[in-house]
Amino acid sequence: MNTDVKIKGLRKVKGERLMLKRITICFLLLSTLYFLLSTFVYAEVLERIVAIVNNEVILLSEFENDYRTVVNSGAKTTEREFLDKRINRLLLLEQATKFSFKVSALSHEMPASENDIINEYIERRIKAFIHIPFEEIESYYRSNRESFDNKEFYDVRDEIENYLIEKKLNGRLLEHIKDMRKRSYIRIQLETNSATDLH
Repeated sequence: MNTDVKIKGLRKVKGERLMLKRITICFLLLSTLYFLLSTFVYAEVLERIVAIVNNEVILLSEFENDYRTVVNSGAKTTEREFLDKRINRLLLLEQATKFSFKVSALSHEMPASENDIINEYIERRIKAFIHIPFEEIESYYRSNRESFDNKEFYDVRDEIENYLIEKKLNGRLLEHIKDMRKRSYIRIQLETNSATDLH
């Protein structure tokens, strides 16, 4: 009988140890889970995305920095207008890069800047196809003769032609950008709590 009591006592001690091990393992698992969850809950947002344009992102920090620079230079623009200009610029740069337009004059000296690449793209893909008929230049001169201080037509012809080309270029560029925006994935998240999809 004494041995039965000892066996029961050993079984009881083993059962208690097993229970203690189980409790310890559960405690360790729960502690680990708590620390992992608290890390996720208290994770800090380091950078926010203001807009996604196809495969490119506009980050909040760079957007705010560029916007502040533009506003400090005296330009009157809203955040939304500035963001639209940034998106248009990204789309033009993407197209220009896709068609591999590099500024030939600068390519031997230094790599072309983004502005040079975009300007070369606009020159070759849009401006090159604009032609102002002679009659339209004459008509503009006759309608606006007084603004040329009564100079002769041939003295101001190039000036008028350049003005009319720039006017048409701006219109075609706006159409081109509108078309690119339709064919692109653009997601704007400028507002604090809401996001807008534009295609």
